[in-house]
Amino acid sequence: MITNREEVLENALRVFAKMNYEKASLLTIAKACGLSKPGLIYYYPFKQDLFVAVVDKYIFAMQDPAQKFSFEGSTLLEFIDHHVERVEKTMRRIVGLLDDGNNPQGCSYNFYYFHLLMQVRQYYPDARTKFIALFEKDRKLWRDIIDRAKSAGEIRAEVDTEEVVSMFREVFYGLSFEQAFLSGLDTEELSRKLRFIYSLIKA
Repeated sequence: MITNREEVLENALRVFAKMNYEKASLLTIAKACGLSKPGLIYYYPFKQDLFVAVVDKYIFAMQDPAQKFSFEGSTLLEFIDHHVERVEKTMRRIVGLLDDGNNPQGCSYNFYYFHLLMQVRQYYPDARTKFIALFEKDRKLWRDIIDRAKSAGEIRAEVDTEEVVSMFREVFYGLSFEQAFLSGLDTEELSRKLRFIYSLIKA
């Protein structure tokens, strides 16, 4: 029997991602955890409490740029490579968590993660504020690195920082979303596309 809170969160993650918040009863989650319903309630008395804990750990913490990236390089090109590397590492972790051998719909595990993200917007209290803060952290990270690259003469000084930030971020999010419906994000293709943008702004 599972008695570890972390294991409860991992199993609940799989249930929420592959079913959805409304369908996932506490009994269903308890069974996935190898617990009785009272055993699950010992850890999380209410389904929303459990959902919030799952989302905090596997979305807001996992996708926080301060935790996701640890860039120590000096150039934008180095950051692009670091970005792709860390995205791939995070993706492997997500797939490892979601791949329990149960995939009756044959979806990519990236798709299940996006499915969970959509639920967050609906069921997580004040999700909009959390997403605004998360996205702004990501924009600031790109903005700071791009401004530094402009100052160092790595990229052209006249390029619009905000537009370039949007280009890099939207290629990543757009490709991630589209390929989630297929086999999951191809990080080699992501690298090529980000490097292509870089080639357009390079000094």
